[in-house]
Amino acid sequence: MTTIFPRDFDCPNCDTTFESYVTGSTNNMGGVTTDFQEIAGGSQPDRGFIHTCDNCGFTGHSGAFNGRVDMKVSRLIAERITPLVRDERSSASRRFEYAAWIAKWRGSVADEIGSLYLRAAWAWGDEPEVESTEGQDYLRRQVIEHFERAIEENCVSGEHAQTIKYLIGEQYRRVGESDAAARWYDRVIAEAGNDPEQRRLVDLARQQKTDPQEFLR
Repeated sequence: MTTIFPRDFDCPNCDTTFESYVTGSTNNMGGVTTDFQEIAGGSQPDRGFIHTCDNCGFTGHSGAFNGRVDMKVSRLIAERITPLVRDERSSASRRFEYAAWIAKWRGSVADEIGSLYLRAAWAWGDEPEVESTEGQDYLRRQVIEHFERAIEENCVSGEHAQTIKYLIGEQYRRVGESDAAARWYDRVIAEAGNDPEQRRLVDLARQQKTDPQEFLR
């Protein structure tokens, strides 16, 4: 069972105190997808993992509300996000997208930005009445763009890099680009070598290339 409870946050951008909801516990009784999303039985926990100031739109995980926001980022929030939060009730997916924007404005590394877009893609559809019009495929393509940049710029290494490569392939598969997906699955298989710790990921890449599944077996 997913449990969510209210908590007050102090916005580091505009100093407003606002209430949000924090996930206290969850489960994966609904299974785990082949792009590693854990599906809860009952309500999904996403909205309790990301928080948006309802005055200015600053958005992030709980830890993001420590410290301050520099003037450049504050100005971009005012221009790009504040008008949106005042005109719409933002879904969890949309809030993860806001967090990705802010991470990019702050100069965060590409895999961190891509991970926020992946969370946005996972959460898309939880609240269909308020979802962004761009849709889940748009979010998955943002994941691809930023994860590919992380690989090109050597932002990630070792097993984490292999996981990122697999996830690029999986996002391509989920937006219908099977040839591109296969190329990334092949990279995972080829670059793993004989490392036994990567055997599970290699087996998964082979499966998704030849007999793709939506959930881990």
